[in-house]
Amino acid sequence: MSISTQKFLLILLVLGIGVQTSTFISCTLHFPEENPSSSSAVLGSVSSSSKQDVPSSSSSAEDQPSSSSDFESDSSSSLDIFYSSSDVSSSSSDVSSSSNAVSLSSSSIPSPSSSSLALSSSSICTAKDNTSTKYCSGGTMKEYGSVTYGTQTYKTVVIGTQTWMASNLNFTPSSGKSKCYAEGNGNGGDTWLLPGSAAAKANCDKYGRLYDWWAAKNACQSASGWKLPDTSDWGKLKRFIEKEIYDNWEDVDFGWDVGTKLKAITGWKETSTSDKGVDSYGFGAIGSGYCVSCDKLSDASGFYEGEEREAHWWTATGYVNKNVNPIDTTQAYKSKITYNKKVMTLEIEKKADYLYSVRCVKN
Repeated sequence: MSISTQKFLLILLVLGIGVQTSTFISCTLHFPEENPSSSSAVLGSVSSSSKQDVPSSSSSAEDQPSSSSDFESDSSSSLDIFYSSSDVSSSSSDVSSSSNAVSLSSSSIPSPSSSSLALSSSSICTAKDNTSTKYCSGGTMKEYGSVTYGTQTYKTVVIGTQTWMASNLNFTPSSGKSKCYAEGNGNGGDTWLLPGSAAAKANCDKYGRLYDWWAAKNACQSASGWKLPDTSDWGKLKRFIEKEIYDNWEDVDFGWDVGTKLKAITGWKETSTSDKGVDSYGFGAIGSGYCVSCDKLSDASGFYEGEEREAHWWTATGYVNKNVNPIDTTQAYKSKITYNKKVMTLEIEKKADYLYSVRCVKN
């Protein structure tokens, strides 16, 4: 074979390889067009200000986010949704290159984390960011209000349209029974804490006082402009929180309920992560316990129970049992949260037999 013939065949071979290579490159750069509605269905409502120009099919693979670490938060983002980490795809194959699809660029999707649950232009906070003067409410830091009651000043928080004290009441009313947790009767007949002792006072400072129903009503009414909340007040609080949970998908993504949102992040017995509180509004509910038959602490029928495990608050609403004769009016409603449950429940109990905590609400 002559040298010229060899050169001719070599040129044909090189041209053939080039054609195959260019065909391969063309294939690898082509991304099939997706249905643009699939992205918005996963992420929820996307505002027009958060949409960006989508790279064309000629863009290199480096222009596409390839992992969850690529989804960084951006102050210009206005995606008003909540999400879990499973809502954001980390695969570059999930990002459409079509011009009519929503681009999942690094400036659109924040990185999911336990401390940042909402996609919004504002800075996201949690209860861990609370200070002596500010609290996190709905992802935004707010100033505590205050009210002076007796000799003590209480922080106040706004939840929806209601203003609540941010801690349990620690006030000695003029009538009715009230005690600090684990405080005895001081007659030498029981082994509980001495009345007025430093240990008893420390429990009152931590948990607030415990009251029978009549003492609870008198205690809150002694503060001008405040009252013991009735069942409608607690119901209003519950419905506001339930709506926020539903709207933000927190029930689906995190399994949260009203109790979750009201419980403080400390002050409770250790439990599974799913049952812990997140204190979304600065309410700061803690396991303050209760007393059963406190006038009988010298025998087994009277005792304290529930410290760091249960919180009970009297309501102003009495319960009337018309199914007995004579009609029974000895009971009243209470709200309850426990360390190992996500919910807040409404129950009935004997007005005189139990001492529970009190939260006052503004009129």
